[in-house]
Amino acid sequence: MKVLITGGYGFIGSHVADRFYKEGHEIYIIDNLSTGKAENVSVKHKFYKLSIEDKKCEEIFKLNKFHAVINLAAQVDVNMSLKNPQLDTQVNILGLVNLLELSVKYGVKKFIFASSAAVYGENKILPHRENSKTSPISPYGMSKLMGEYYCNKWNEIYGLNTISFRFSNVYGPRQGAKGEGGVVSIFLKKLMRGDKLIVFGDGKQTRDYIYVGDIVDGIYKSTILSHINGVYNLSTNTQKSLNDLLEALKQIKTIEEIIYEEKRKGDILHSRLDNNRAKKDLNWTNIYSLEEGLSKTYRWYRENYKLNHEHNSEEIKGKNKKRFNRLIRSLLPYGENILIFAILFYMCSKGIGTSLLNNDLYTFLSIIYIGFMGILYGKKQSSISIFLSIILYVFGYLRVGGDMIVLFYEPKHLIIIGIYFLIGTTTGYTLDKKNRALDFKELEINALKEKYTFLYEIYGETRKLKDEFEKQIVNSKDSFGKIYSIVDELKYLEKEKVYSGCIGAIETIMETDEVAVYTISPRGEFLRLKAKSRKNHSKISNSIDLSGLTEIKNMIEKKEIFINDNLKENLPIMAAPLLNEKKIFGIIAIYKVEFEKLTLYYENLFKILVSLISDSLSRAHVHEERILSEKYMEDTFVLKSHEFENVLGTIKEKYEKFHMDYLLLRINNLESYKKISEKLKPIIRTDDYIGLRTDNKLYLLLTNAKVKDMDIINEKLNKRGIHVSLL
Repeated sequence: MKVLITGGYGFIGSHVADRFYKEGHEIYIIDNLSTGKAENVSVKHKFYKLSIEDKKCEEIFKLNKFHAVINLAAQVDVNMSLKNPQLDTQVNILGLVNLLELSVKYGVKKFIFASSAAVYGENKILPHRENSKTSPISPYGMSKLMGEYYCNKWNEIYGLNTISFRFSNVYGPRQGAKGEGGVVSIFLKKLMRGDKLIVFGDGKQTRDYIYVGDIVDGIYKSTILSHINGVYNLSTNTQKSLNDLLEALKQIKTIEEIIYEEKRKGDILHSRLDNNRAKKDLNWTNIYSLEEGLSKTYRWYRENYKLNHEHNSEEIKGKNKKRFNRLIRSLLPYGENILIFAILFYMCSKGIGTSLLNNDLYTFLSIIYIGFMGILYGKKQSSISIFLSIILYVFGYLRVGGDMIVLFYEPKHLIIIGIYFLIGTTTGYTLDKKNRALDFKELEINALKEKYTFLYEIYGETRKLKDEFEKQIVNSKDSFGKIYSIVDELKYLEKEKVYSGCIGAIETIMETDEVAVYTISPRGEFLRLKAKSRKNHSKISNSIDLSGLTEIKNMIEKKEIFINDNLKENLPIMAAPLLNEKKIFGIIAIYKVEFEKLTLYYENLFKILVSLISDSLSRAHVHEERILSEKYMEDTFVLKSHEFENVLGTIKEKYEKFHMDYLLLRINNLESYKKISEKLKPIIRTDDYIGLRTDNKLYLLLTNAKVKDMDIINEKLNKRGIHVSLL
């Protein structure tokens, strides 16, 4: 099935992706990469870089028709939820509602929501059960509780099958330092670096630590159980203190120093979640102890720390370089401004020109300077250039003997300063307005580019799906052609040739190399192998006792196709009965099918093939009944010479093609054909033959028999007074 995992590049999400992929499902991931990392997921999947509140998510739902949605995308930092509750609400509430609406609109069968033990808040009655009082103390806990409410209501109103899992403190490989279970990853990272460990409080505060593998197992089991919905705790139902955690870590790696500091405000003293409801309804239980989970987590950190450390060092270098480049770009306008002013000031101090009053050179240069800075950098730099130009003007005026008091009374000076302001503000405002318009257009262009990129990806996927559907249509046309050609191959009126031909037909159409055809014994107690694939397979037996195979017996009784959904080892993957006028005379069994092919299309194709083969065999049976007198010696079931040679030729072909063993025995009795026929009739199988050859001697042809069986065969024949020689 198609599974969408939001937050799939995160800590828990990446493990969920691994599990569902290993179980044979198609994985799709939505993640905005705010905390998740693409390298967390190595299995085959399709990725969309989006936030779950983004309206573009609808295009993804519309395209893929998901069976299950597992919502693990969230703002999980409690401190961040206190600092920025709006962001917490945007992701944890609006994002969830967006996913719920799309799930209903596009027919999602199962919706899993990751809630948290934070919903219980300061509730001191332990263990917390699903019906315990909820009193969250942070916006994060409030948003998770509200998310549960939304899920329940969507189940009541729209019939969407929703499950909300309240996780206790989750830890394991790939975990970041943030979140409720982050203490384990924080301690392990510090251990890797050889840093001291800091404990806030006395270390006696307890938590219910659960390994991520147990969480993933609960999520997976809930997805395949369609009747389960509501709120469930996923936990170990145990309490471990921070001191217990430290002791467990000491068994793994030496801890250099532990520092106990003052308890942080808002920290809950004890936490423990009851998991009995999950155990009962989901047939789930946690299997990892704290020691086992920490050991697995430590091994991962040890193997990945050096690589991550080097990667982080390179990442930090890259960030520092970008920060330095940004700083240079931001300081460059100031540097240019000061440089130009320094040149003007130098010219003024050296007395280039006669005076500012008699020579307007400096005024003209200042105006150019102000205009240049305004046009180039906008109001901020033009304002600085105005201020510096006024200083330059005053300096020049005083340098030629001007009076400061007169400066503010003479209109000429005020006009020049006014011109400075006019030029600076006009050019600066104009540039800023232009830059704002350009920025707005750039934002629009970027938004359109992003939309184009997203739609192009969707288009690419649509084309891919179109090509696949087109291929399926073409293949289905080919399949009809193949089926027609196979029907043509099965047009024989000799049932042995039909049995032989149907194996190749099934192998070709169903794309498998492990097929068997069985006939049913007269009393319906046994299946006897009639034809099989060339490939040797341990599950394909010469004879099958039906007494212990309830599923196959039910299939025969109901006359329906059988699918081995539970993948039981002693059963075929698929089987279907062969019918002749509603009477079952055999079955066709397929023992090997690629998981991806177990679709309704594949099942229907198998039904069609079995139906065609049944018709061919029925015609062969009818034909044989009608020509009994032509095929057999009078009043016997002894085949005439040419008929026996035809059957023998077909059996030899089956041996060469499919390694179907057979025995050819010469009957040494000198009695009449009729008498020998009467002696053999009670013991000969329906798939065995007795007939004449060109030497006018009787021969017994035993299908699906080996040389090692001769002792048993001779014993049965001798009891009937029949003596044979093995050819």
